[in-house]
Amino acid sequence: MKGHHHPSAITGLFLATICLLLTVANAYTHYRLPTSIQPDRYKLKVITHLENPANLTFNGQVSIRFLVLEDTKNITLHVQNLTIDESRIQLKRYANKKIQLCTEGTQTVSEQDYYIIHLHETLRKGEMYKIKLFFSGILNEKLHGYYRSSYVAKDTNETKWLSVTQFEPASARAAFPCLDEPNYKAKFVIWLGHHKSLTALSNMPLEKQIPVNGINDFVWSIFEESVPMSTYLVAYTVNDFTYKESKVEGSDVVFRTWSRGGYIDQCDFASEVGPNVLKYYEEIFGIPFPLKKVDEIAIPDFSAGAMENWGLITYRETALLFAPNISSESNKERIAEVIAHELAHQWFGNLVTMKWWTDLWLNEGFATYIASLGVRNLSPEWDSYNADSLENSLSIFRRDAQLSSHPISQPILNTSQIGERFDSISYKKGSAVLRMLHMLLSQDGFFEGVRDYLTKHKYQNAEQDDLWSAFTEKAHKFNRIQPEYDMKTIMDSWTLQTGYPLVKVNRNYETGTIDITQHRYLENNTISEEEAKKCWWVPLSYTTNSELDFETTTPKKWLECDESGKSVPLQLQNVAAANEWIIFNIQLSGVYRVMYDFDNWILLNATFNSDKYDTIHVMNRAHILDDVISFAWSGYQDYDIAFDIMEYLTKEREYLPWKSALDGLSNVIRLLRPFPEQHAYIKTYLRYIIQPIYLNLDGLNNTIETSKSHSQILLKSLVTGWACRIELEDCVRTAINYFQQWKLSKNPDTENSIPADLRSTVYCTAIRHGDKDDWDFLWQRYKASNVATEKRTIIVSLGCSRNDKVLRDYIDLTFDKAEYIRKQDVTFAFSSIARSEVGAPIARNYYAENIAHLHEFFGTQSTDIGKLLVALSNQIITTEELNKLTQLVEANKQYFEKSEKSVQSAYETINFNIQWIGRNVQDMKTRLHDRLSLMGLLKDIVGE
Repeated sequence: MKGHHHPSAITGLFLATICLLLTVANAYTHYRLPTSIQPDRYKLKVITHLENPANLTFNGQVSIRFLVLEDTKNITLHVQNLTIDESRIQLKRYANKKIQLCTEGTQTVSEQDYYIIHLHETLRKGEMYKIKLFFSGILNEKLHGYYRSSYVAKDTNETKWLSVTQFEPASARAAFPCLDEPNYKAKFVIWLGHHKSLTALSNMPLEKQIPVNGINDFVWSIFEESVPMSTYLVAYTVNDFTYKESKVEGSDVVFRTWSRGGYIDQCDFASEVGPNVLKYYEEIFGIPFPLKKVDEIAIPDFSAGAMENWGLITYRETALLFAPNISSESNKERIAEVIAHELAHQWFGNLVTMKWWTDLWLNEGFATYIASLGVRNLSPEWDSYNADSLENSLSIFRRDAQLSSHPISQPILNTSQIGERFDSISYKKGSAVLRMLHMLLSQDGFFEGVRDYLTKHKYQNAEQDDLWSAFTEKAHKFNRIQPEYDMKTIMDSWTLQTGYPLVKVNRNYETGTIDITQHRYLENNTISEEEAKKCWWVPLSYTTNSELDFETTTPKKWLECDESGKSVPLQLQNVAAANEWIIFNIQLSGVYRVMYDFDNWILLNATFNSDKYDTIHVMNRAHILDDVISFAWSGYQDYDIAFDIMEYLTKEREYLPWKSALDGLSNVIRLLRPFPEQHAYIKTYLRYIIQPIYLNLDGLNNTIETSKSHSQILLKSLVTGWACRIELEDCVRTAINYFQQWKLSKNPDTENSIPADLRSTVYCTAIRHGDKDDWDFLWQRYKASNVATEKRTIIVSLGCSRNDKVLRDYIDLTFDKAEYIRKQDVTFAFSSIARSEVGAPIARNYYAENIAHLHEFFGTQSTDIGKLLVALSNQIITTEELNKLTQLVEANKQYFEKSEKSVQSAYETINFNIQWIGRNVQDMKTRLHDRLSLMGLLKDIVGE
């Protein structure tokens, strides 16, 4: 119809109306921005008002200089919860700044946060333009975007307010208009207007301060122009904090560790860790850190653990602040790990960023794995590398055995799906797969590949195929894979499909052959046709008890997939004599479980239950324990093999096997709790297993001197926690005694002689066996404490009570805005209540009755509603309760949009709980009764 005119004005008007309607109806609604413009530089000026607590606001202006990549008649930006002054929008050609171009109105598409500016004339490809917008907003309470936080100053009892940003994944748009996708990297010049008595920080060093015209006592803090970066890494804060400065020899980067005034003495440990880890990364990556400074700041209200904003890293107080003699050894390790993780992001994520959130794991998996190397370099005596590797494997072996899991790299088709992707698959499975790659390629091959990848893509964006091409080259150079293999084929099998393989090893003891096959390992032990087709490229490392080579982690063979993606069975000849065992997956270097034939289990059991158990590497002892307990849990094998092998634990003195076994058994104890006889049996069995190590570690007595190793301290925390849970008499008595002594002290807030590493056990045990007076005492200590790690320990311990009324009051108080538990900590309180037999129904009812309030409490961006649901699901064991929960979710679908995966996982957990109980409750009764009878332990059970 182009060029055809109607004479009728009415028709023209009608057509214009139709056109307008069409424009609105055909609004651009795709979840990704149009690709017509590329921002090059933002100049952002923001004034923050913290003077009036009833009206905490900000206002500002942003100028975006951009290049036009395709002719366009509109500019589409992201804006969320901001007021834009439409009368002041300015658009100019960059070459001719005098002439203003006309706009023809604006339009919003709220589901994608689009703010579309329609233009009078076409912007031409290849030209630069500059758009300026004026905006204002409220400093929100939801812990994302540009938000408020506060604390009460100890000396004056006065509430102090601060402002801070949290933009990842998609909340820069809630602070200023921008193109809020990771591939739109640009430079930023930031001006922060604030009261002169406060400090402003941003990504870059401060350049100068000048007065703000028209506002008394306000100054502009003007920061240097930034390196090119994604919007989600922009950060700024206005506060009244103090800092500790640090740097190390051989590096020019200055660190400042910031906290609220009264907490500055808790910054010492972090200020030491940061510069040392950063220097190590500069060495191994061969790329210097591009900024002159790093500010690390502990924020009182903070939703994530920490955020890697370039040059201004924000933390929860628990993740940065360490109080000697109050914070525990595991707090110390966690702080080192978080700092190392965030600093690794300065290269993986900041310097090289994923093109889109589909490949989030390139950020998180890498930062998690590299951090374990960073901490190992910082404190090799901790043996944290193996502990981290085991922890990651245990976590994903559970989550990834569920049908509701997802691939490491999976398309994200809406911004609402991004939040849930910050999960154990992206972080821990991503890390485990990179560790597998590191062990396959060796140190030189791995780090040469990493350096090439970072150098090639610095200040740009990449996807996982870019990584595979860097690694293929090194794998061939160092002869780590056959010439016809490539890393993309191998690694795609690990990153593009859900799950991991169960490798089945079947030996023929007469002919000496070993047949090896694979299929997906599923917790519920069912395999659909779809799942049966899956195949992984599995690196097979192995050793025997005559060889005992637990150091060679490189694969001797591969389980391969053919061209159609089917698994190719493998047969090995004469690897082991008929009377010796074989162990696959040396040091748990691969992400797979191993199921042996019955006779190989018998041979392994004989070594485990002999004084030669420690000839098997500690990582393999831990792995085998986890496998046998999991095979029994999922019905692949019965519980006899697991119980037989576990009996060797009476001799085990290392942390990792205990961690593995007790993690695996916690589920069994949980599901047997409602069945008094079975519960008594399993507790008696566990007391028998744990008593020797408990006594070896001197129980709950305070004998942890500085000479004790880090892993022995962790072992003591773990074992005593369990000993008190299964009511080993000495443990409970000692814990209660510690607590009562503390209650009698003159000033309990400064005089607490309970060893830091045993506090969680002592507090929980004393509250579980105590009364309301004990609970109130600990609650007062929570309110008075100025150590975040201690406050977290107390929050969890308060949920250990078995008093119905106390727990009801606690759950109300948890979600009461006027109270003392910060929003980021409520999930810890709720989960602790939901874990106990008395608390589970209270937590369920509260959740059902207050679902709308909870959604409002956390805010629409949060995935916490899903996290609470997962905590509840672990305790649900009847079809009736499952139906109630399903009805609740169905009736309130709008609250679960950000938690789809959590909902699926919760249903799957409950269905499995019901199935497990049906299969095991009677069987456990007989099996444990007979075992305890043989061991002469039945007399220990009341009523037997």
